[in-house]
Amino acid sequence: MTRPERTCDLVMKGGITSGVVYPLAIYELSRSYRFQNIGGTSAGAIAAVVAASAEYGREVGGFEKIKALPDSLSKTLLEKFQPVPELASLFKLTIAVLRGGLLNIVWSLLRNYWLSAAIGALPGAALLAYGIFAANWGFGLLGVLCMVLLGLGLAGGSVVRQITRQLPGKGYGMCPGVGQPGFEGMALSDWLTETIDDVAGIDEDREVPASLSGFSNTKKYKKPLTIGDLLSKGINVATVTTDVTSQRPYKLPMENNLHFFSRREFLTYFPERVVLHMCATSSPVDSNTVENADGDLFYFQNTNDLPVVVLARMSLSFPFLFTTVALYRCDYTFRSPTDRKRAVKCHFSDGGISSNFPVHFFDQFLPQTPTFGISLDQLDERRYTGEQNEARRKGQEDAGDRVQLPTDAADGWLLPTKSFDGVAGFIMALLNSAKDWQDTLQSILTGYRERIVTVSLRQDEGGLNLEMPPERIARLTEFGHAAGTRITRDFDLDEHRWRRLLVEMGALEEKLASFSESYRSTRIGKAYGDLATDHKSGAYADLSDQQRNLLKERAEKLADLCTSWSGEPNIRDDKNMPRTRSGIRNVAEMGH
Repeated sequence: MTRPERTCDLVMKGGITSGVVYPLAIYELSRSYRFQNIGGTSAGAIAAVVAASAEYGREVGGFEKIKALPDSLSKTLLEKFQPVPELASLFKLTIAVLRGGLLNIVWSLLRNYWLSAAIGALPGAALLAYGIFAANWGFGLLGVLCMVLLGLGLAGGSVVRQITRQLPGKGYGMCPGVGQPGFEGMALSDWLTETIDDVAGIDEDREVPASLSGFSNTKKYKKPLTIGDLLSKGINVATVTTDVTSQRPYKLPMENNLHFFSRREFLTYFPERVVLHMCATSSPVDSNTVENADGDLFYFQNTNDLPVVVLARMSLSFPFLFTTVALYRCDYTFRSPTDRKRAVKCHFSDGGISSNFPVHFFDQFLPQTPTFGISLDQLDERRYTGEQNEARRKGQEDAGDRVQLPTDAADGWLLPTKSFDGVAGFIMALLNSAKDWQDTLQSILTGYRERIVTVSLRQDEGGLNLEMPPERIARLTEFGHAAGTRITRDFDLDEHRWRRLLVEMGALEEKLASFSESYRSTRIGKAYGDLATDHKSGAYADLSDQQRNLLKERAEKLADLCTSWSGEPNIRDDKNMPRTRSGIRNVAEMGH
């Protein structure tokens, strides 16, 4: 593939199996753009690391390999989800629930928990036998009723016990990521590791260090693609994960080195060669830092040596479907020195819990290159013409009808309504509102929405539909191709930059006015300018007089700039300015 002159960034939304939309979208964009920064959450994170790998291997056919992925995924999607043996019955029941149908669910419950059902049915069977023997149909009917109720009850009790007792011990998920006994094909982490290296075109053997000789019988291992490999070609990848123990999101790779990983536990999430490389490029945690008698804990290095597959797996940890990924850290808020040295287990779950569409990734104040977003939404027939709906029902719709890119200034600034039914629907709407509101509002801002293409999917497409037939998966990839085509055909970079200039100048002007007013105010004491040079502080007391004077000088220049505009019209107040409004504020970085 030729190397395009133009560059872009790309962010993709999470959606579990909806990620099959992305390969052809990525391929289509790659024909017109080189990817510099690529990010995503959950399924979007998988697409991001594979796209980054393809950019790394562009000269050896990386994107042609991505183009071929949908065909293999259409035949092997379900096998990526492999539960541990202890929870295989729960996984099968989950699949039945996702398929729907009361009889189907009941049959799956009885078939997968037959022993519990049989034990529960014994008293009823005894009553039934007595009723038949005594020709007492009342006892017989009572026996049948007891068999059904007690059998289902005991089987249901086994399900509850698995969920409440076994699931927490397995990292609150059924599928760890690596292959499990009794399953054919490659599980998610195995497949993803191989796919990344194949798409990138790397095949490098490394010697297993002598210090790890007791850990593995192999003398060599195949090195996985790493963050450093990507950076060597100017490619940056980022994903989102959620540390539910600390109750916060993290951007991966993290920008701190607070965490440790367990060698034994990581072997349940990743192929051996990935864990070998992480151990070979790190070191066991110092026992002076944390208790690590058996040497199982290693420093989790957020350096160039971190395999990129780790970024994807830590982002795709959909609750109860995939296990959380465990990292450890010391908690220095504990009082006791002994408690501080005991590593606390932190459960990293799906990035979509905190930011399912991190459209803010890679954003610049005045962008010089576009950061495209590919979003996923639910299809509502009320937003289509009768002819389009009829064509969809007949399987004859144009794939482009599922794709929206609001290029007109009047498009996309209104949020669509999303109907729901029943208590379960209400609860899901509550959860989605809590976790997605920031991404949602960011996505409709002027200067953002015209770079985000949205693919609308039916309820039986993507999401938790783990058993989609090949033809449906193929159809979803066509929507992705249409999304990539729409961006390359309709996106106008200069128009995008013009809109960003309008929005950001308005927001800057408003924030500078507030800054200037507060900077000079003496309403509650010294003005900020005097604080800059005179305040005797216990915090940051080592700032030099030179730094203090520089702080005051630059702050006054900003305040003077806004004062010089006094009496002039405000940019933001013009009736022809963009309707959507944004504010500038300090926001905590996810990576720290």
